[in-house]
Amino acid sequence: MNDGSSEGRIAFDVDGTTLTVRDVIEGEEMPLIVDREPELCPALPELFPSPVDGAVSFEAESLVIPEYASIVFRDVDGDHVARHNDSIELERGSYCIEVDGVTKVLIRVTDVEIAATGGGGPDPVTISFDRPRSVSVGARSFHERPEATITVPDDPAALTEAVSLLGSSIKEFSPERSWPTLRGYPPRIERGDSLDVPSPLSVPDTGVEVVVRPTYADVYRLSTLSYYLGARMVTGDAPAIRLDTGYEERLPTEGEALEERVTELLRTWFLLDTLVRTEGYVPSDRYEYDAVGPDLPFYPPNLADQSMSERLMEYLEVDAETVAPHLPAWPTEAVLRPVSASAELLPHLAHVLAPVRVRGNAGSSASDAPVGLATSPQASTDPSAFDSSDTSSGPGARSRSDRVPSPDADPIPAGASVISADAYENRLRRPVPERGTLSVAFLFADGDRARSVRESMVEPARLDGIGSLDVTVSPSPDAVAETLSDPALDVVFCGASVTAGITEADGSLRLDGRTEAPNLTVFEGTRTTAAGVDAVERGGAGAIHLGDSVSPERLRTMIGLLTAGSSIGVATQLSLRDRPVTARYVGDPGTAIAVDRGLPTQLYSCRSQATDTYRVGCWSFLSTEVLIGSEYQFTGVFSDRKSVLNGTGVKAGITDASGILDIHSDKSPVLEFPDEIVLWSDDLSADGVAAMARRR
Repeated sequence: MNDGSSEGRIAFDVDGTTLTVRDVIEGEEMPLIVDREPELCPALPELFPSPVDGAVSFEAESLVIPEYASIVFRDVDGDHVARHNDSIELERGSYCIEVDGVTKVLIRVTDVEIAATGGGGPDPVTISFDRPRSVSVGARSFHERPEATITVPDDPAALTEAVSLLGSSIKEFSPERSWPTLRGYPPRIERGDSLDVPSPLSVPDTGVEVVVRPTYADVYRLSTLSYYLGARMVTGDAPAIRLDTGYEERLPTEGEALEERVTELLRTWFLLDTLVRTEGYVPSDRYEYDAVGPDLPFYPPNLADQSMSERLMEYLEVDAETVAPHLPAWPTEAVLRPVSASAELLPHLAHVLAPVRVRGNAGSSASDAPVGLATSPQASTDPSAFDSSDTSSGPGARSRSDRVPSPDADPIPAGASVISADAYENRLRRPVPERGTLSVAFLFADGDRARSVRESMVEPARLDGIGSLDVTVSPSPDAVAETLSDPALDVVFCGASVTAGITEADGSLRLDGRTEAPNLTVFEGTRTTAAGVDAVERGGAGAIHLGDSVSPERLRTMIGLLTAGSSIGVATQLSLRDRPVTARYVGDPGTAIAVDRGLPTQLYSCRSQATDTYRVGCWSFLSTEVLIGSEYQFTGVFSDRKSVLNGTGVKAGITDASGILDIHSDKSPVLEFPDEIVLWSDDLSADGVAAMARRR
């Protein structure tokens, strides 16, 4: 990891015939072995069909790629030619070879015949040319953490300068920035005595300005939109968006009306960007394009090469209601207190494109009152929406301002989450384990319940997301404190009354100075979030507080969803949707504590028809590991292979019980019936499908 290194985001090192591409931000290295010692000279980033952070050229006749995740051959315009499998030969032409591994590398070579051999597994791939050629290698950091830290004094006007720099992480400002891989992670903001901007950072030149009044409330409400547009934030008498075409879009001056309008613009412009990009770097054939395209006053791909201001002029002609039913369900929405301490949350919220609202007392609040809360609209997604023509209840339904929780509430409202910069930084510091490798521990005071929960975790089959499982009965206070301070544990579930002997009056825990924590801690039978806040302060990425006990069956579902890559908000709400159990969170409710091959959580909703057939709808859910703007293609028994934005749903079609069982046999999907969730490691039969699908 590097914080503002003068090397930039990508560096190239030569040792003999090995060219090492270093992702300076992520601290990763990808070696390329050349047939001769490469003599490097700088190359123009513009040579490559997609953005790179740095590039070099050298002469070579062949090179070996020892480590990679995928290799795709494209022409120099970026159009797909072939995906490497075992061996491949390409006729004379000009190519750009895209290598994904610990970082992204592009290899450009012109007027050449190519032979690629090896691979198809862990073996290296050798790429040979018919003669020595000038080879250009460019690379782009995955940029999944901040590259630098901006210091800001407690002054809203100074904060506008820092917000103007958040867009420096975005690789380009075409509609392609709606892909999360091209947005990067914005630089951190920390409070200090004076404004200090690290030298690698600069304000993007997009021709757009966001005008705010010099108040924390205005700056916060417009921060995420400003980041996404790469706009310079300036102060003025009234909120507005200024384009270099000379047009000014005036915004409401009243606080709640302002945040609703800004949220509407962010979501609408984001979705329109995803439609304009459909013939771009990654061509796609999407449901949303077919649904929205005919109602637009322009042909979306025609706007791809226009300036930001020209595109926004066109976008402003689109009624927000036209796109609203097709918006992704947002994974995170934030509510910030209008105080200087909230500023450190802005980069993390911008990274997940979280709309920001402002509530709470800016004056004398309790010292332990949160500076920010978050909710997760996607966690309230209702699979029964597939049975309704009311699109207002669909995945893109907008949250209403009268449901916005206040940081002044005590306890915080059910369904809300206490957010802090610590929680986001802890997530960045901790490696995210792959599904199947997670260490899970349970602490229970009751022996019978402990046995029931243990059985639920391993019967009828062991949850496939778990690597190690430990269930402890009647642990001593020291044993509880030790478990709740073990950073090697991914999930710790703390049953009701287990912490009674070490709980302070405010709900925090007495852990005798221990300074570490599991990745995620779940506390049962609690109404406050003090214990979860403490866990995050000790290094945890998040916590869940459940107001009541959870049955072993529902607990199996919750842990199974968590260990398969679901966010904490989605896993909790899906598993407890039919039970009167309140949940409160600490950390971003979109936090995922596991990854599943980079895939989103996929929910296949199954409902019985008049005959022995079933209507199926598909949802996908976002998280801190699967960001908004990515796409997914539902597969299985359905022939329509159109893709969708992650965070949306589609009516997939009709199938029979064997089709449902085929979906279930795939490792990733979660099946949802009217009152049951079925995981991949759960038993399912044709009779079971019929029984569950017919329940109402």
